Amino acid sequence: MMTSSSILTFSALSYGSPVLCFLGKGTPFIRTPSRSFLSQKMNTPLFQNVGVDDETLVQEELLRVNGEIIDTHLHTAPWFDSAGPLIEELEASNVSIGLLYNPYPKVTLPYDVNSFIHNIASRSEGKIFMLASLNTTHDNWAEHRDEEMERLRTFLEKKETLGCKLAPPHTCLPLTGPVIDDVVDTVAQSSKKLLAMHIGTTPFCGPLGKQFGVDCRCSEEYVNPSMLIPKIEQYPGVKFCLLHSGHEFLPADSPDYYNFRMTDECIRMAKTYPNVYLSISAIFAHNKEDATLKYPGGEDMCRKMKQADICHKVFWGSDASYFRGQIRPVLVEGIKAMINTGWTPEERSWTLNGCAKAVFGFPEKTSVFEESNLEGKQECLELK
Repeated sequence: MMTSSSILTFSALSYGSPVLCFLGKGTPFIRTPSRSFLSQKMNTPLFQNVGVDDETLVQEELLRVNGEIIDTHLHTAPWFDSAGPLIEELEASNVSIGLLYNPYPKVTLPYDVNSFIHNIASRSEGKIFMLASLNTTHDNWAEHRDEEMERLRTFLEKKETLGCKLAPPHTCLPLTGPVIDDVVDTVAQSSKKLLAMHIGTTPFCGPLGKQFGVDCRCSEEYVNPSMLIPKIEQYPGVKFCLLHSGHEFLPADSPDYYNFRMTDECIRMAKTYPNVYLSISAIFAHNKEDATLKYPGGEDMCRKMKQADICHKVFWGSDASYFRGQIRPVLVEGIKAMINTGWTPEERSWTLNGCAKAVFGFPEKTSVFEESNLEGKQECLELK
């Protein structure tokens, strides 16, 4: 067990970005889901109006997914080093299952990232699953290739692992080249044929990175999803999950601002390729101090997804586990954005639950969806 004061942990700071932080316990933020509310409301009309309180909003969504919302985007944080506190936070946020992962940073850690996360997932009693990763930051990849491929292969076969995670901007990993070639080939040969990748910029390419002394890269070779198309076409059996869907996390005056061109490309690719999926994650992040949204454009992204008719290719994730009490506000904002941009109740349910199960392979709790509920859903199911 890691101690709370002497061991450093590699944490996400909301975006899967490399920062070294001391482990410590936060103040609990508990909001227990109302089971009585669910049982009393089972035969009432489903919510259609955003102009109600957040509790009612979330509970109405829970009705459609049998009380099971899945958070597909969690990172390690200073306030937990075991499964219990994270499970409590998820339950307080009306989330039943979480997916936990982190990339390997270009620093020496006192522990192995995959082992640390697996220790949490394997003791969660099916509440937390993981994505495996590997250290792609070596200056001489050929020298470390075999070791890193074995690391990835080993953890891909753990029962708690649902796929592989890469964060190219945070680990200075180009989207083309020998490292990506090796990773995709290894994933394709494994039993967990899924590759989730941070696509888009990161605030650590701006002043935040300089503040923490982090080297991140946000030029096109690290953030443009179209560079993955040859691999997507070469490996149709591998699911490519483009996390954040190319969202902009830098201000408009940044040299690495693309005016949502990467988002448009992600949407085009999801519409074109059966094995490409997108996420609504981090785009509704809150400033902890005043609860305002950190980044503009989240609702516009949801609108573009609806207009492109790809809602059945989208899953939800908070990317908000760094501070306690942030997952639920992000969930609420995401639900409101989907409603405001015309997503149907079935499309919202699929994003909060069904797509994650179909794409990542989370275990079934109960049968939530009828076959006719969502046009296009079978496209996801065929890739399970």
